Amino acid sequence: MDAELLEQAGLNQTQSRAYLALIAGGSLTPPQLALKIQITRTNAYEVLKQLVELELAVNAGTGAKLAYRPANPTVLEKLMEQKRTQIMTDENRLRSLMPQLMTYFYTYSEQPGVRFYQGKEGITKVYEDILRTRQPTYFLRSTADDKFMGAAFYDKFKLQRAKLGIKTIALTPDVPNVNHDPSIDEANLTHRIWFNPKLYDAPVEWNIYGNKVAILSFGEEALGTIIESPQIAGAMKQMFELMRRGLKTD
Repeated sequence: MDAELLEQAGLNQTQSRAYLALIAGGSLTPPQLALKIQITRTNAYEVLKQLVELELAVNAGTGAKLAYRPANPTVLEKLMEQKRTQIMTDENRLRSLMPQLMTYFYTYSEQPGVRFYQGKEGITKVYEDILRTRQPTYFLRSTADDKFMGAAFYDKFKLQRAKLGIKTIALTPDVPNVNHDPSIDEANLTHRIWFNPKLYDAPVEWNIYGNKVAILSFGEEALGTIIESPQIAGAMKQMFELMRRGLKTD
């Protein structure tokens, strides 16, 4: 049995070797374990204590007859679940701190953060960032989106966006292939403002969310750009509001 497999499950190298030695030996004293995996007796006592805390080993004696035997390896599934939960907790904590961290960064930096993405895969990463940021989104749609990414992609994206509680204000060209059912928009947490498609036919989509502005260019360019800047995002939200108030469908 390869100890590296247990390391992938979250154990360190010594813990992995010690646990496998317990399984092979059935029951070992600390001195016996020290000999088997070639560590000091002090370290043997310590690693066995760690395995007991992890519920991967149990005491099989006391005093001079102190020994340890292995626990069922199904405990590793519990450890993986705890590790997964901790990662999710840390990710949520980082996400909640990110607006403050970005504000702090821009206080001392004149350069906005800019990321570039190419191709359909790159544009997909921009949409993933919108979901990951979980902030209300201002959205100017291009009719070129479905042709490039496919309607199924956007159906899934809108469901994911709504499930995360992301509200969307959309400026949408009034074309036949776009949803006109208000109940569907309501379910998708979307407020839509229609406009004459002749007013904007560029194959470029705009998204403003949190402190970010995402520009997606479909077609031959297939380019995505994310600009992280509170100042630029704030200005774009104001421009969006100006456009929203001025657009008409006739």
